Amino acid sequence: MSTDHAAVRRWVLRGTATAVAVVVAAGAVTAAHAIGTSAEPVRPAGRTVTPVPAAAERVCAGSALRLSDDAGNDATRASTVGSATIASATTGSTVDRSTLGSSTTGGSEPELLTAPAGDTTPQVAGSSSQTVSSGDLVGTASASCDDPSQSAWLVGGSTETGRTTLVTLSNPTDVNATVDLAVYDANGTVSAPGTNGIVVAPNTQKVVPLSGFVADQASTVVHVTSTGGQIVAHMQESIVRTLTPGGYDVVSGGAAPSTKQVVPAVVLEKTQEAQRGDDTADAAPVVRLFVPGSRAARVTLGISTADGGGSMVNATAEPGVVTDVALDDFPDGRYAFTISSTEPVVAGVRSTSPTEDGRTDLGWFASAEPLTDSTITALAPGSAQRMTFVNPTRSDATVTIRSGDDRQRVTVASDGMATVTVPVSKQLVMTGTEGLVAGVTYAGSDGISGFPIRPATEESTPLRVFP
Repeated sequence: MSTDHAAVRRWVLRGTATAVAVVVAAGAVTAAHAIGTSAEPVRPAGRTVTPVPAAAERVCAGSALRLSDDAGNDATRASTVGSATIASATTGSTVDRSTLGSSTTGGSEPELLTAPAGDTTPQVAGSSSQTVSSGDLVGTASASCDDPSQSAWLVGGSTETGRTTLVTLSNPTDVNATVDLAVYDANGTVSAPGTNGIVVAPNTQKVVPLSGFVADQASTVVHVTSTGGQIVAHMQESIVRTLTPGGYDVVSGGAAPSTKQVVPAVVLEKTQEAQRGDDTADAAPVVRLFVPGSRAARVTLGISTADGGGSMVNATAEPGVVTDVALDDFPDGRYAFTISSTEPVVAGVRSTSPTEDGRTDLGWFASAEPLTDSTITALAPGSAQRMTFVNPTRSDATVTIRSGDDRQRVTVASDGMATVTVPVSKQLVMTGTEGLVAGVTYAGSDGISGFPIRPATEESTPLRVFP
């Protein structure tokens, strides 16, 4: 984002609050004048201010990382392994791509997608995918390209022996971002030096190993907050089971704490087979929950399939600690999870699948926000790609998916789900998605992965300003 456009966006946000204050003050003055002098209040003149169209931006996760260089040296710096493939979409005329720089801790070479402003502010969207096989780093991953923000919840990760979890902090703005990491595990809040005041320079990425803050913990959740520049945060987890590579994945940010969460697209594939062998305690599928408040939550997990099947699991999540709810004996398939809770929670689902070479791969599936009526996206290449829609509303929905001249319609019943095959590497325009939640899954011989479909970026609207 250019400095001028960033300034416009920040002015509009601050101007909204200012305008409200001005309106209240003007109303009070007018009322006082009317009481003292006339029965007819004087209406102050107003002016409509229309925000200048701005460029749209999203940041993709980048490539797979390992904590060393190609020669196995410098274990304090992350280096890339291979490169991710990105698919993008826009309502504008074009999508410009640029790569954010690395810091002293290395970087995944994340790509910034920018749709230049036209007569209006455009939308931009995208996703990335990568299959890697290099030494101990073997598996497949995919992730959404996300809006810069000042808050992100990453539900996933582990720091047990053989597990490496890295948090990537990408700053696409032109000012420093000062980042705080609130790290939680099964024992509660992690108190460790270095979690606060992490400075990420403009247009760069910083890589933070989670093991620097917490050791030998099987279940983690990270809340990322920033001041100054806005951040896009992802998490990469890789596994080595004794001496055998156990897969890797990229965790996309999930929905903010809420009493209702939807993880719209999850793959469960030969999960019992994946748990055979040594060091496979974390190969069992789980729903990971965290309650950021002070009261325990009674949680109901609604688990559904596209053919109308489903089941319910009840659980309790204590406040301030990470809770993993095991998922036992589910047949192979694509699932949606609806989490209803008495207290706000964040949620994600982990699954593990065997691969054709006798190893395993893990997939992390994030919760998603409801969509607007019109949504764009593009799927990066992958095996057996599916898009899943979940309808938590009270009315049936008909979704139209357009790719060029091709169209398909999908009916999603109230409180139901639907799974469809859509093309990869093409712009997809979806209408009729108001209130629905959607995600993408891949499942092939090289592993499993998935990511949530992001809603359209909120645009600034005209504002009535009163003197």
